[in-house]
Amino acid sequence: MGYRIFALVLAMSISLAAPAEIITQTSTIRGVTVAVTAGNLSPEASVWDFAVVLSSPSKDLRDDLVKSAVLVDPQGRRYRALIWEGAPSAGRHRAGVLKFIAVKPRPEWIELRISRPGEAGPRIFGWLLGDGVMAAR
Repeated sequence: MGYRIFALVLAMSISLAAPAEIITQTSTIRGVTVAVTAGNLSPEASVWDFAVVLSSPSKDLRDDLVKSAVLVDPQGRRYRALIWEGAPSAGRHRAGVLKFIAVKPRPEWIELRISRPGEAGPRIFGWLLGDGVMAAR
C-alpha cells in the first residue's frame, strides 16, 4: 500500500511540473502493469526524467531498469539510462524516476522502451516533442 501512495505522489509531482499535455501511459501484459509519466523533456533540460511504476498482484518485480530501459530516437539511436531513483529490485509494487542524459539535438519524438524478463518484446512508450510535449499513444 505504501508504494501505491508513493507512486501516486510521484506521478502527480512530475505531471504538475510538466506541460498539461503529458499523460501517464500504461501497459499491462501477463498481469504486470508498467505506467510511465514523462517529466521534464524541455529543450533546456540536461537530464530527462520519467516516473515509472511497476505493479503486479502476484509477481516479484526484479527488473533492473537501468539495464533494461533505453530511449530510441527517430534515427534508431539508443540511449542508455543514467540512473534509477526509487524502489529496489524486489517486491510487487515499485515506483521511481528513471533518468537519461537529454538527447541533443532534441528529436521530433522519443520512445522509452522497457524490456522485461520473459516478455517477447519491449514495452514501448512514446512522446512527440515538437513545440510542446505530448504522449504519442
